[in-house]
Formats: sequence, structure tokens, C-alpha cells
Amino acid sequence: MNNEFIIKQFDEIETKVERVLSALQAIEAENVELKRQVKSLEETLGQKETAESRFADEKRQIRERVDGLLARLSDFGSSAP
Repeated sequence: MNNEFIIKQFDEIETKVERVLSALQAIEAENVELKRQVKSLEETLGQKETAESRFADEKRQIRERVDGLLARLSDFGSSAP
């Protein structure tokens, strides 16, 4: 009887270890997928930051040109007879 109890205990331990290993594999697979998603989101963010920087630069250039034109018009209006 003592041997049967020990064998039953080992069977239960083996079952629990298999469940833990299965859960570990699932977590590792999820971790790989999450890392892939993070990398994709970082790339997207980088692209958006680049586009935002380009947009800000274009906006600055437009503002400078408009200010220059307004200054020229102001100068032209004040020098007219």
C-alpha cells in the first residue's frame, strides 16, 4: 500500500509539472507575440514622430514665407505716394 501511495503522489506531481510546463509554453508564446507588437508599435511611433517633425518644419517654413510677404506688403504700403 505504501508503494501505491508513492506512485499516486508521483503521478499527481507529474500531472502538475506537465500543466506548469504547458502554461510556461503558452506564456512564452504570448511573450514573443507581445514583443512583436511592441516592436511594431515602436516603428509606427517612430514613423509618426518623423512625419510630425517634417510637418512642424514645413509649418515653420510657411510661417516664415508668409511673414516675409507680409513684411514686403507692409513696406510697399508705407512707401507708396
